Amino acid sequence: MTDAPGPDPLSELRLPVAPLAPRPDFARDLRRQVEAALRPAPPITDPPATEEATMATTETTTATTTTSPSAARTKPALSPYLAVPRATEAIDWYRDVLGAVETLRYVGDDGRVGHCELVVGGSTIMLADEFPEMGVNGPGFYGGTSVMLHLEVVDVDYTFERAVAAGAQGQREPADQGHGNRNATIVDPYGHRWMLSQPLPDDAPSSSSDEAEAPGSTEAGTGGEATVDDGNASWTVTGRAPVEPGYITINPTDPARANAFFGTLFAWQVESAHPGGGGHVANTRFPMGIAPGEYGADAGHAPTTVYFRVDDPEHYAARVEELGGRVLARNDYDSGASISCEDDQGYRFELWQPAPGY
Repeated sequence: MTDAPGPDPLSELRLPVAPLAPRPDFARDLRRQVEAALRPAPPITDPPATEEATMATTETTTATTTTSPSAARTKPALSPYLAVPRATEAIDWYRDVLGAVETLRYVGDDGRVGHCELVVGGSTIMLADEFPEMGVNGPGFYGGTSVMLHLEVVDVDYTFERAVAAGAQGQREPADQGHGNRNATIVDPYGHRWMLSQPLPDDAPSSSSDEAEAPGSTEAGTGGEATVDDGNASWTVTGRAPVEPGYITINPTDPARANAFFGTLFAWQVESAHPGGGGHVANTRFPMGIAPGEYGADAGHAPTTVYFRVDDPEHYAARVEELGGRVLARNDYDSGASISCEDDQGYRFELWQPAPGY
């Protein structure tokens, strides 16, 4: 008879399985895909789902829905797809200078943007980082581009000056043309050429490019607005994109309690970075945070601070005072310049120009 075998010594070295939290960007993308899969199926009249390979991976993904509010609208049959160096920076540039609205972004494991969709007016522009290993290169690789993107704006002079100030090359300064438009041409910092075009009023005197006003003149074509209607929705385009909130902070008297309360209620992941408690909420689509409030416990409510995302805080601060409001303070944070204001009824808000990367 042999002795019964003893316990396996290696089993004593086994550690319990410890779950690891996924990367925030992976969790965000997975949540987006799950939400898309759980949405009601589109009407049978919608175009069928198509398969497309993104530049971030050689795997095939199926495009079924979009995260944009305009998901019900059919995408245009033709959209430019730009290859750019430093895509994350380029996305910010197109947003700040051309008023683009980002609706979708996929980032690969190597940090490169594999696919991004921007909406300018009613048109979709797609872009991605350069992928030389796949033969995808930006204009700089070829020494320039033979393609020009035509963008209709309301104020050519303003858009041209803002683009050049942000690093674009001004190839042709704004000038009235005989075909009834005021045009300018730029090459953005990523090598793509744009023709900026502004329709002139019907009563404007006809002129050729030789008879146009002196280059750089800001007298013609400034101000005004145009209404665009594509049959599904209408919007107004001005020299500046309409201002929207860019960040919201909840200001409770006890941020630590708020972290626990809202973290449990809404599954928020609060990055505790504020010295007084609170911090940035890392896992929501709309950027928000929790910060200590400057209000007593008997206030009866926890105010919310709205940060309006603007391209020029001082411009809007001057308008605040012209409209009867007040400028309370000017601050310069890592996240960008911010001006605290109060409207003519005492409502407080922030004018915020995001720093690169925010």
